[in-house]
Amino acid sequence: MFDIMHKGLKKALERCDQAEIYGECGDVLSVDLERGEVKKVKHVKSTGIGVRVVASKKIGFSYTTALEKAKVEECVKHAIKQARVSEQDPYFSGLPVLSTRSYTKPEKTVDNRIIELLEGGSEDAIEYCKEMLMGAKEYEVRKSVMCTPTEGSFAAAQDETYILNSEGIETRDTGTYVAAGIMFVASEAGGSEEETSGYEGKVSRMLSDIDFKWIGREAVKMGVDCLGGKKLKTNEIPVVFSPHAVQSLLAYTLIPQLSAENVQRKQSPYHGKKGDEIASENLTIIDDGTMPMGVNSRKMDGEGVPSQSTSLVEKGVLKNFLYDSYTAGKDDRESTGNAIRSFSDLPCPGATNFIIDARNKASKEEMFSGEGLFVNDVIGAHTASRASGDFSVIVQNGFVIKKGDLFPVTQVMLTGNMQEMLKHVEMLGTDTRQIYNVVSPSIKVSKVQVVS
Repeated sequence: MFDIMHKGLKKALERCDQAEIYGECGDVLSVDLERGEVKKVKHVKSTGIGVRVVASKKIGFSYTTALEKAKVEECVKHAIKQARVSEQDPYFSGLPVLSTRSYTKPEKTVDNRIIELLEGGSEDAIEYCKEMLMGAKEYEVRKSVMCTPTEGSFAAAQDETYILNSEGIETRDTGTYVAAGIMFVASEAGGSEEETSGYEGKVSRMLSDIDFKWIGREAVKMGVDCLGGKKLKTNEIPVVFSPHAVQSLLAYTLIPQLSAENVQRKQSPYHGKKGDEIASENLTIIDDGTMPMGVNSRKMDGEGVPSQSTSLVEKGVLKNFLYDSYTAGKDDRESTGNAIRSFSDLPCPGATNFIIDARNKASKEEMFSGEGLFVNDVIGAHTASRASGDFSVIVQNGFVIKKGDLFPVTQVMLTGNMQEMLKHVEMLGTDTRQIYNVVSPSIKVSKVQVVS
């Protein structure tokens, strides 16, 4: 890959001031389930190169999925042509230079078992799907309940990333991933029309980290436990959000709000708030691209800047934002190594492993003491406003809390504002897990508006 990238860089520098070549190679094996049967098996290998050029502070970009010399040179020409017709960007301070910090490969981000699985074909992948179904059958349900698998999936992947630029950066990294999940619908026999769904899934860098039978059992358990749900009265009550629900909400509110790009555009409520107390003093938030076994850990970001751990919120006080090199240049500071991209996109700031932490963790008994609502997940978080932080979501698998006991509820919505919610974080649990880019335990908020 580097050979063709060097040729492209040399060609670009004949007609521009700076240039960057970003390359990717991907290998993905996936299995889709439908009603407990294998619906589709795919094994896709892909490659791509993205070219970014700079000429007199004018930026041009182009990409190609072909790695022949002629195609890459054509891609370079398109990028240069685009730069020449673009307007100058006075805020562009240049491509990142080779850092004085050394690159460190995060621990446990490559699993040879996954590489062997990709080389061996689909039979083992299908067996892991069968394990999820076996786990579901092992969960004992009462005779009056029927549980039917609706959809599920398994995927194993390896990707390689290559970055080369005119300012001395030349680096590469590789990682493996595995993901699995399944959904069941539970219903009462005997003519009842009530149906409830339950889902569980997991994504990890290491195959041994995933218990496929557990995924099946938990999906069935969630669906069955939600049968017989009652309505709640509209009220403002304490709410416990599971790690699933925390990820769903933060992905569309807090994470984009802490992107330097949105802050600089004044599309974030945290513009001008650095140093202010924005959350409960019990809350600390770190973005760590070096976390061992982190789903998004990598030795460098999408521009070749070494990954790092960045403290965003310390004991409730806003300390920093997520920066790539462009937004860092606008604020006259260094990138935090948070450039996120693919070969077909320009980089922008984004989270890697967005870690929610606290000084003191509460036991499960403490989290579920008193009265309130437990929310396993939410639907509609994508409609939340990142500018205002307002959200209105439907509760997926909710349970009323009564002195430590849980009882299912139905037809419940939550409305509120993320900034206000963070100020009322009362407890964080001990059940930390990574859901995509968020690493969080369950979180108890002292008051949230619940709408029946």
